[in-house]
Amino acid sequence: MTGPPPLPCRCDQDFEGLFDAREAEHDLNLWQRTGLPAPTRELVDVLRRSGIEGATVLDIGAGVGMVHLELLESGAARAIDVDASSAYLSAARGEAERRGVLDRVEYRHGDVVGMAGTLPPTDLVALDRVICCYPDLAALLRATVAVNPRLIGLVHPSDAWWVRAPIALFNAAGRLLRRHHFFYVHRRANLDRLLRGSGYREHHRGGRRFWKVTVYARSAA
Repeated sequence: MTGPPPLPCRCDQDFEGLFDAREAEHDLNLWQRTGLPAPTRELVDVLRRSGIEGATVLDIGAGVGMVHLELLESGAARAIDVDASSAYLSAARGEAERRGVLDRVEYRHGDVVGMAGTLPPTDLVALDRVICCYPDLAALLRATVAVNPRLIGLVHPSDAWWVRAPIALFNAAGRLLRRHHFFYVHRRANLDRLLRGSGYREHHRGGRRFWKVTVYARSAA
């Protein structure tokens, strides 16, 4: 199932260059050989336990489709795959076809922030290692809550100093060398504040030393 024409990316990342066909093939092969990475597995398990029967999943920056394809095979009804990398969309589409669920996935190529207001309401939103690729956390989360999901699940880097310090050097070197590949470590307090202000509360907090897993639930009215 295809979507509208691609929308331009509104951030400073070169997603097509960073997440090219070679990277997509590597990630897909690794998933098929070794299964889900531990943080992704935790995210999928938490969402599954929260009730996904008949749900619609919005998978932002879905990569090769790990989260939404696992959820579709566990009872979700349909999924929307939004990705700014055409190579990853192609890999995810091929894997969905192999698993026999291609007709239950809609694919949208572009920046989800530019799609705000055009996506239908969904039950669950997944951002698996996505906010670390986007400079404007507030804009990304506004686009996320615009679909009024019941749950928002994220895998994101720890904001500990020992993560932030080397990443700051990496990004400074990238700007000096005029690269367009950056890694963003957003502060956990900002993530909590922005989602709390949009009516979401923490439902699950976990993960490992570097990658954290957090799921937010829409607060009762």
